Amino acid sequence: MGDQYEDRRAFMLGGGKPSLEMVLSGLRGERQLIYERRRLMDELAICNYDIWKPRAWNERSSTATLGEHHGPKHPAESNYRPLPPLKEQDALEKQWLNERYARVPGILKKYGFDVLLMSQREYAEDTVFRSLISSTTQFSARRRTIYLFHTKDVVKTGLANPTIWIDNTPAIWGNLSDALDTINPGKIAVNIDPELAFSDGLHTGEGRTLFKNLPQKWADRCASERMIPVEIINLRAGGESQLNMYRLMMENVWAMIAEGFSLAVIEPGVTTAEDVEWWFRSRMQTMNVTTWFHPSVTVFGPGKPGLQLIGADKRNYFGPQIIHEGDMLHVDIGITAMNMNTDTQHLAYVLRSKLNETAPPQGLIDGLKQANDLQDSVQKWMKIGFEQGQTGDWVLVHVREQMEEEGREGLIYCHPIGVQGDHGHSAGTLIGMTNLQHGVPVSGELPLLKNSWFSVELASHSFVPEWDMVQAFPLEEDVGWSEATQGWEWIWGRQERFHLIG
Repeated sequence: MGDQYEDRRAFMLGGGKPSLEMVLSGLRGERQLIYERRRLMDELAICNYDIWKPRAWNERSSTATLGEHHGPKHPAESNYRPLPPLKEQDALEKQWLNERYARVPGILKKYGFDVLLMSQREYAEDTVFRSLISSTTQFSARRRTIYLFHTKDVVKTGLANPTIWIDNTPAIWGNLSDALDTINPGKIAVNIDPELAFSDGLHTGEGRTLFKNLPQKWADRCASERMIPVEIINLRAGGESQLNMYRLMMENVWAMIAEGFSLAVIEPGVTTAEDVEWWFRSRMQTMNVTTWFHPSVTVFGPGKPGLQLIGADKRNYFGPQIIHEGDMLHVDIGITAMNMNTDTQHLAYVLRSKLNETAPPQGLIDGLKQANDLQDSVQKWMKIGFEQGQTGDWVLVHVREQMEEEGREGLIYCHPIGVQGDHGHSAGTLIGMTNLQHGVPVSGELPLLKNSWFSVELASHSFVPEWDMVQAFPLEEDVGWSEATQGWEWIWGRQERFHLIG
């Protein structure tokens, strides 16, 4: 890249005098200069991560208790915040993991069990497994790996909690039998469930081997309880330190959406929705995070389907979606880091330059406001439902009753979000699905759990006079239970105004 690259680098970092090449590049127009800036910053981010970070990660100021800092408001500003170095991430994950381990005996007692027994092999792990490891240093089970959690005194039994064996010889079964003799459990939990994936972690072949090698006395005491694995996977045990890291991740997502939905990335009439999707994926690489699903960007506007065919499904029907002025854009995006996952959906509007627009049409503004009102309803009934020990289906019924009373249309499809493990759509109750608006069999019948995070995902359907059509306004933000407010509060905030492109 030579001297030209060094000139550009000095210019972008605010030092040095721009060369003639840089001055001439400005004559290509403001938009081209923006593209140059974005490309250079991507190059620099890959070469030197320190260049773009605003401050050291541990100088992060957003450490307020959930519900005390933002409340249900659109944050004034969202900036990129680097995650800790990997070594420090691993230390944090292991700290949260130990706190999770300490909660498991209480979960077992809650459901009347003395032992949780998990047997798995490399690449055939129990569904709970990834909620019991640090993602920075462990990536799979090894050989045959057995976890045994118990409710007995560690000192008296001489057995760690959990006790873990990694072996590929028959000796492992003798070790397991000896441990069970020491504990003498009345009831042993194994993860077998015909309907709930999170509770069905014991693979068929491994289960046969386990019961073949267990003494009959212990095999007879084995039973399944679907809520044990659900609570372990769903549990956010890391307290404020984990919340602060998750909030940092959420701010990064907001910053990335704001950048992606701008002229730095989008050239109306040229850029396609797929271009923006891949830009998001590339940006994640420069941020040292990954994702649990490919982001989707959808273009809405007059004459385009307003209620169906989100993301890739739409392209399958209509081909590449070119972004034009006057379009409304939707993104569904999430990132993964430190064994945690986020899930966010935002809306943007491409201003019409010939009309000197400075805001979206009022019909779109009203549609977003109605989606916010629907979020309020879900939050309210989630709070009441949790306080009464109710299920996701119970919340769904009451939200839809309120929608009917207020004359609202839309869909509710909320889910737990993964906070420790390889799960984006995590274990726990569901509040509707796009095709199940009157209750979700099995998953909707589970109770709301306190120490968890939830994605409030929904779409309000509103008539847009300027487009003469009913349009969906899909939104999604993550919430957690706040002891301070005794309610479900936004982790970072919620979208209350459009991202504007132009």
